[in-house]
Amino acid sequence: MSGTVIIRAQNLCKTYNAGSEQHHAIRNIDLEIYEGEFTVIMGNSGSGKSSLLYLLSGLDNVSAGEVYFREQRIDAYSEQEMSDFRAKRIGYIYQSINLVPDLSIMDNVSLPGYIAGYKKNKVKAKANELLRSMGIDSLNNRLPSQTSGGQQQRAAIARALINSPDIIFADEPTGSLNYDHGKAVLDILSGINRQGQSVVMVTHDIKAACRADRLFYIRDGKIGGILEFEKYDANHSQEREALIFSFVSGKE
Repeated sequence: MSGTVIIRAQNLCKTYNAGSEQHHAIRNIDLEIYEGEFTVIMGNSGSGKSSLLYLLSGLDNVSAGEVYFREQRIDAYSEQEMSDFRAKRIGYIYQSINLVPDLSIMDNVSLPGYIAGYKKNKVKAKANELLRSMGIDSLNNRLPSQTSGGQQQRAAIARALINSPDIIFADEPTGSLNYDHGKAVLDILSGINRQGQSVVMVTHDIKAACRADRLFYIRDGKIGGILEFEKYDANHSQEREALIFSFVSGKE
């Protein structure tokens, strides 16, 4: 797959200092993410896949190299520019779901819109629309603790979409969910991707990785291999699972 590049990393590095020792989490990575693509990043625990996601999304600072969003170099942004970029250009979905416990589902979804400075009536209308599309509009006034994990993750997806981001980053979004809830979340992500939403997802789960148009395998902070696919079709998921399993097994 190829097309318009939305995110580009060049010679990307991330080093963490732990006392007198250094850990090189990301080592000289070059990659491009295409507009409208469902990109999956896989790798063993500690391989650097989540670190890579944080760097591409602007949630962490690079140690060396460059990150471009539509040819704008975001790693050189000021703190305020980066804050605006994260608020208006990206959506982020966490494994831990990360909803504010004392806010209602509706207020959780709306919060990023208010922070970005959008008009409250427009934010609320968009939140209602998103919650309906996720099938959880009946839960608007409930607290997160009054809903299931799958319902909370749907709300977290709605929250990530509230500002109509250019790209969604998802870090193990099904990692804390059971099979049925995880499949429902993946179906939502595949659905919004088919509508043109760019998605970058970190996962260790081969069933989740099947949703990819393109898969990057990360090993020891470097790209160990790339797989490309046609758009996801549930009727061919078993063949794709077998292909990914074989590919990943050969990289470990």
